Amino acid sequence: MVKVKKIKVNNIFTKSSFKGYSFVINPYTGCTHSCKYCFACFIQQFTKHIGEDWGSFIDIKQWKGKITKNIYDKNILMASITDPYIPEEEKYKKTRFILEKLKDTDCNLTICTRSDLVLRDLDIIKEMRAKVLIAVNMFDENFVSQIEKTPSIERRLNALKKLREAGIYTILSIAPIFPYLTDFKEIIEKTRGFVREYWFENLNLRQPYKNNIMNFIKDNYSELYDKYYNIFVDKDTEYWYNLKNEIIEYCDKEDLRYKIDFRFGQIRLPLIQKP
Repeated sequence: MVKVKKIKVNNIFTKSSFKGYSFVINPYTGCTHSCKYCFACFIQQFTKHIGEDWGSFIDIKQWKGKITKNIYDKNILMASITDPYIPEEEKYKKTRFILEKLKDTDCNLTICTRSDLVLRDLDIIKEMRAKVLIAVNMFDENFVSQIEKTPSIERRLNALKKLREAGIYTILSIAPIFPYLTDFKEIIEKTRGFVREYWFENLNLRQPYKNNIMNFIKDNYSELYDKYYNIFVDKDTEYWYNLKNEIIEYCDKEDLRYKIDFRFGQIRLPLIQKP
């Protein structure tokens, strides 16, 4: 049972720490996709949810729709610490409400999700300067079902196809990359017909969820446990540096648009982007 609370907010825009974006919009606090690797669980210490399981709560932001920021021609990201298309969005429609308010502001919006529910709002998105990013990290439905409560990979890929057919700029985020499990080339080869750009993010394990993922690997992929220990406990970064170079070489050869954003704890590699 998800604990739902409505909170009043005067402003829906947060100053962005993401390069290339002026503002971030998070329609909800919390995310019922419950991804076991999600860095956003850190927000609990600031929102009176300490001790609650990630995915067991959401705060619904009650915003009247008054835009107090100058967002004309600004780049806006939706969202960063929640998915704007969690299952509850189907009922509460807060993301759709925000899109309706943004529609005539001439902002440049990038919508980030792991759900095909984004198709519901295609009528509004088509009227905006908007890009839609859908995240996938592998094609193994069994693996995915164990680590996140999201729509199937098939549904997500179908959503990307329909968005592209509708003329929307589509981004596929291969994230997070699980070492020795995520095959980025396979994903690209099967999706490049309906994807305009690829983003890559590495699996970055921090507490409190680090032990959960390590135990998951130990229980399900014991042959990889020592390699994960080397990467995430001994903090050997060689794997990520080699993978970064492999991605660059492959994407440049295939003439793909891409962005690579790799982090190790508090260390971040220089952002690499080919427009």
